[in-house]
Parts: sequence; structure tokens; C-alpha cells
Amino acid sequence: MRIAVQGCCHGELNQVFSKVAQIHERNPIDLLLILGDFQSIRDNDDFQSISIPKKYQKVGDFQNYYYHDELKPPVLTLFIGGNHEAMRHLMLLPHGGYVSRDIYYMGYSNVLWYRGVRIGSLSGIWKKWDFNRERMSWKSIEESEAWISKVRELYHVRNSDMQPLFMLNGEKRLDIMLSHDWPDGVVYHGDIRDLLRRKPFFEKDVQTRRLGNPKSWQLLRQLKPKWWLSAHLHVRYEATINHNKRKKNDDEVELDLFSEDERQETTTRFLALDKCVPKRSWLEIIEVDQDTSHPSYKDKDTLYWDPEFISNLQRIAAGDKELDKKDVATDYSQYAVPHYAAGIQRREEEQTTNFIKRFLSNI
Repeated sequence: MRIAVQGCCHGELNQVFSKVAQIHERNPIDLLLILGDFQSIRDNDDFQSISIPKKYQKVGDFQNYYYHDELKPPVLTLFIGGNHEAMRHLMLLPHGGYVSRDIYYMGYSNVLWYRGVRIGSLSGIWKKWDFNRERMSWKSIEESEAWISKVRELYHVRNSDMQPLFMLNGEKRLDIMLSHDWPDGVVYHGDIRDLLRRKPFFEKDVQTRRLGNPKSWQLLRQLKPKWWLSAHLHVRYEATINHNKRKKNDDEVELDLFSEDERQETTTRFLALDKCVPKRSWLEIIEVDQDTSHPSYKDKDTLYWDPEFISNLQRIAAGDKELDKKDVATDYSQYAVPHYAAGIQRREEEQTTNFIKRFLSNI
């Protein structure tokens, strides 16, 4: 599967889509992934809920796609949230949903299948002081007119976002993981010298291991995705993380059970991209092997929620309550994301209500 990957969008949808369309015409692309700072500004009221200095505030291209149902990107587009988003909009879709025709937001965290490729996601950035705090609700912020004072903390990753991801089985395939900021360990698996030559002000954070999210690094080591894609730092960077198969003895000491030739390794390829401005590396094509046995491979026009991720959400919601086990293999259709319907992007609360009714209402 050929996938276009774009770094920080900063509202430049027309530019991104134009570039993707040019590539798509020469050699077809299956999917576009946008790694945050999407800036889904619907109207001037949304400016109160986005962290951008006033002199840089502009409505951007999204408004046209939101209000005109016939407009769409050249290929299906998935995106995550960054730290410059219109949260008055995106908070209405905590589990994700359509924000326009063929443009789908993945929510605070998610796992989706598309054409035999399994894609995980985490929106926002790391700030340790907010990790275990609960976000204020959309309604309470709206009623108190507190968007301006609260918006920065709304971007911060929460434990509740990451918990269903940490509950995933690390032995199962995960083709792609998306996050806005970097897992904090990846920088040490690439060309640090070249990075610091281009971004010398990163040096202190590199030395103190503060360049990114430490919890995402733990997640990367657990899930071992084939690709981990990020943006945020406005620089292109590559790294390769090797995952050695090791076993712990009774004293919790890691034992390497293989010789150099016998050691079984899997790898994660990390790629970070720049923001959408001229003469920067902000768009690339990656190719990912598909699971041809998965229902989403045969149903090429449909997104699917991942049953394991949904099950994790249900287990969290249930707490100590015992849940009935379902045979997901025989009824995978229940995990199909509904196809786009005209105007659904302007009914955000309906999308969220439908998700809760479908998966969480009986818990």
C-alpha cells in the first residue's frame, strides 16, 4: 500500500492536497496521513480555542471542506491532533469522526484498519504535569468562556488516551503508529550529529532525554510497529529501532538467548517530517505490506475500527464489571466505520453519540 505522509499541516490543506494529487496522478496513492497541527478552524469563534499568536491567525483552507460537501481530498485522509488545533471543534469528536468528506480525525487515540493495514494513533503532546489529570469537558469550558485560558492544557496527552494503547497485545501486528511529538528515545537511534547541526537548540533536550514523550517510547518498545510517524519539531529525521527478542529469568534479569546469527529481531522505522512550507521536507511516500487475509483488504472503500482497541475501551469503561466475550471473527461488519454521509461533519455530537451507543452504551 502506497501511503502519503505529511508532517505539520498548519491549515495548508490546498497545498497538501495539490501535491498529493500530482503524485497520485503519476503513481496512485491509497491513503494520506497528516501528523497534526491540522487546524480545523470552522469559523472565527474557533480562534478562541487555538494556540496561535493573533498576527498568524487565519481561517485557512479547512472551512471550505467543512461547509461544502462536494469538496474532498484526492485520497482518503486520516489525521491526528497536534498542539495547534481548534479544540472547540475537535473536542466534540473524542473518539474521532469525519470533519469533511473523506477527511477523518482519529480522536485522542485510536486504532483503525484500512485495506489490510493496521494504524494506531495518539494526538497531542507530552507534558508530565497533565498526564494524570482529567480534561475539562467541552460544555464546562464553553459555558465558562474559558477556552483561551485552558486551550494549551487541552493539547496535552492524558493517561486515559494511552491506556487502551498500552493494553494492546505487542505480539500482534501494528503496521503504523502516529503521534504528533516524538517518542523520547528515537533520537538516539538516528544521526544525532546531523540533527544538532540543523537544530542546535535541541542539544540540551537531547542530553537530558527530554526531546519527546517518554510514555510513547515505552509504547514503541512494547508494540514494535513497523513504522512510527511523527512531526512537531519541524525537521525531517529518520531512525531505526531494533527490537531484540529477549527473555527474563526469575530475578527479572534480561537474558539474551540467541547467538549473534540466531537472534530474532524486528525493527521500527521512525520518520519525522517538517511543516508545510516551501523548501522543507514535509511530504513523503512510504510503502507498507498489507494483510491480505483481513476483511478490510477485500473491502477497499471502508475503514474499520480495530476490535482489540474497542475491547480495551470497553474494559476500561466497565472497570471491575465482567464483560461478555464476543466472537469478533464471525461478525467483523460491526466494526465497519460508516461511510461518509453528506453533512455528517457538521453533526459532530451525533457522530460521538453513535460511537458510544454502538460500543459503550451497554457497559
